[in-house]
Amino acid sequence: MRLSYRVGSAALLILAFILIKRHLDSLQDDSHVPSFWQFSNVVGGGAAKPVPTPDSKPENKKPQETPVPAVEETLPIKQTYEITPIIVPNDRVIVMAKLSKEDTSWVSTDLNEWRNFIYTVDDVNAARHTPKNKGRESLAYLQYIVDHYHDLPSTMVFLHSHKDGWEAGWHTDTLDYSNVESVRSLQTEFVQQSGFVSLRCQLNPGCPDEIRPLENPPRAGKENSRAYAKAWEELHNNTNIPEVVGAPCCSQFAVSKAQVWKRPLSDYQRYYHWVLTNKLPDELTAWIMEYSWHIIFGKDPVFCPDIYQCYQDVYGNPYFW
Repeated sequence: MRLSYRVGSAALLILAFILIKRHLDSLQDDSHVPSFWQFSNVVGGGAAKPVPTPDSKPENKKPQETPVPAVEETLPIKQTYEITPIIVPNDRVIVMAKLSKEDTSWVSTDLNEWRNFIYTVDDVNAARHTPKNKGRESLAYLQYIVDHYHDLPSTMVFLHSHKDGWEAGWHTDTLDYSNVESVRSLQTEFVQQSGFVSLRCQLNPGCPDEIRPLENPPRAGKENSRAYAKAWEELHNNTNIPEVVGAPCCSQFAVSKAQVWKRPLSDYQRYYHWVLTNKLPDELTAWIMEYSWHIIFGKDPVFCPDIYQCYQDVYGNPYFW
């Protein structure tokens, strides 16, 4: 009897175990349950539209319109670039003659917005020099024009080697007799308009009649007038000697490229050769050129502008001095 109970109990346990196992297997196998949602394979796991079952009825809805992005969203973004300015070398130059003992470093430091050509006139071994010391500044001035005639800057200033101070710069029209201040204040637009400007507006010495080349006998103290008459024929290759020549001293001036080019290169070569080879004393040669520059660069033999108008035009201030 006990054996039959034991066998029956074991059979019930086995049956219960089989039923429980089947139930668990059915719970784990979800393939028998129809899925109402399908998930897209889009990264991020976004849900797709529900897929209707065979028993469901389709809804009569209008298809959604795909939104059109705004025009500005479809256009490519305009690239911006940093602009690097092109720096053009200054189209102006200072031309100067100096003795080897003179310090002209102030030109590069105080007038560094200008290029410069400085000729040593008494040392042929200097980096930039004239063949000889003749005519003071004249040979250096002319050498620059002859050497650079086809490649001149727009504005040229021909300047003495002194920086400031009355002793050397008494003829410079600033309160400190400063060539630095003169050049900084120079109205280069007026230089282009006029062609030639004297950096000295004070009329004495030089105006109104420094030289009367044809006067015979010459006035006392003006005996060099005869040398000027002879030099005129050699410099200008003609005998149209003016009766009166006058201009503010003292061989400091500015000139435009356009004005220089109104004469052929051969004219400047002739002037250069005359300064280099004439037999006159150095001081007399320089004096003749001093009262020839304004004529060479297109002004009348008597060139004596009103002093206040000169200051206004050349330096931008009628009371510059």
